[in-house]
Amino acid sequence: MTHERQYVFGFGSLVDVAALARFLGRAPFAASEFIRCGLCDHRRAWNIARDNRRDFPGRPHYICAETGARPAVFVTVVNIRPHRGHVVNGVAFAVTPLELARLDRREAVYDRISVTGAMDVTLSGPVWAYRGKAASESCYSEGQAAGTAVISRDYHDRVAAAFTSHGADYWDAYQASTDPPAVPLRELRRVTVAMPSAAG
Repeated sequence: MTHERQYVFGFGSLVDVAALARFLGRAPFAASEFIRCGLCDHRRAWNIARDNRRDFPGRPHYICAETGARPAVFVTVVNIRPHRGHVVNGVAFAVTPLELARLDRREAVYDRISVTGAMDVTLSGPVWAYRGKAASESCYSEGQAAGTAVISRDYHDRVAAAFTSHGADYWDAYQASTDPPAVPLRELRRVTVAMPSAAG
């Protein structure tokens, strides 16, 4: 049985196609295997978070890079939000059903939504993007109100490096299509937790 080709539009850390290939356990993407493109009528925003005090099965948590303590913070990541007349730049890449399932598992603070009709290029199949869950937006709002919402400097810098790797023009387009963070950067280190066995 053949599957229709489908794509994911990455607008944050997924723009780092080298790291993406490693995560998916596949060969590096050739230049012809991803498409620099834009999502119309949207902007990027740092407006979703997760509560670092809580444990989630198979999900990482963060510790202070200096002390090793686990801080009571809301760790904020980048998101997309509707905004007429604006275009969010990023990359689209084809995925297999198995790769898509792996990305769904990784992007746990997001919902996967169809953006097929909102792209500024025509692709040969449906296009998906990950938009922050309503609960993740509420989590950010709670942390911002309490003064405990922060951005991991490492994550922030990885997103910046992902865009600059595609050229200075892509970094400029990123800045033009992104709302500046309203919360501070903090030196955090990500601690990966193994996903429980399905057979357990």
